[in-house]
Amino acid sequence: MIGEYEQQLIEQIEALQPAKRHSLNAPPHPNPNKDKAMAKRGEQPMRTAIWRLYGVDLTRIDGISTGAAQVVLTEAGLDLSAFPDEHHFVSWLRLSPKMAFSAGKPLSKTRNAMAASRMAAILRMCALTLRHSPTALGACYRRTARRKSGAVAVFALARKLAVLIYRMLRYGQDYVDEGAERYEDRFCQRRLCSLKMSARSLGFTLVPEAEANAA
Repeated sequence: MIGEYEQQLIEQIEALQPAKRHSLNAPPHPNPNKDKAMAKRGEQPMRTAIWRLYGVDLTRIDGISTGAAQVVLTEAGLDLSAFPDEHHFVSWLRLSPKMAFSAGKPLSKTRNAMAASRMAAILRMCALTLRHSPTALGACYRRTARRKSGAVAVFALARKLAVLIYRMLRYGQDYVDEGAERYEDRFCQRRLCSLKMSARSLGFTLVPEAEANAA
């Protein structure tokens, strides 16, 4: 029965595809392991159908499976122009931090139910699958979890995935994984730059330990 429903979904998606992409195949996936896993599960026809419809491949984003791409399609639709920017889209998904204060007074943390909670839930699941991933998004999850908690890391990464999806669907911006090592290097450089600025504001200059010892 699941196979029959999947076939009906593909047929409905094909009916919405632009004519110029009807006979095109999706470009090769940059992650061979993920591509092999999708082929093993029989998800390539659905991946190709969604790519022909959108013109972009959401599964290129680490953590986003074919099933997650289907949820994005059913919840967000084809046109994201209703959201002026990514911040409105994230707010609609209820993935933006709630500011529970107004004029210095605490407010109720009850959230408005008028949002795509199904899509937010699937993005949280996608974020959770990246906790051991050797990718930049995986490194982002682990760094946030070390500083705060696993729950905060899931929420923050789900928000990041939503931003990447918005940029891909609205502007056609591709996603290329830089790897966990490159991500950690960039984070260290940003941290070092911040420390230098703080030291300079106090009238000091940071000197590398090797140079200090040589002097």
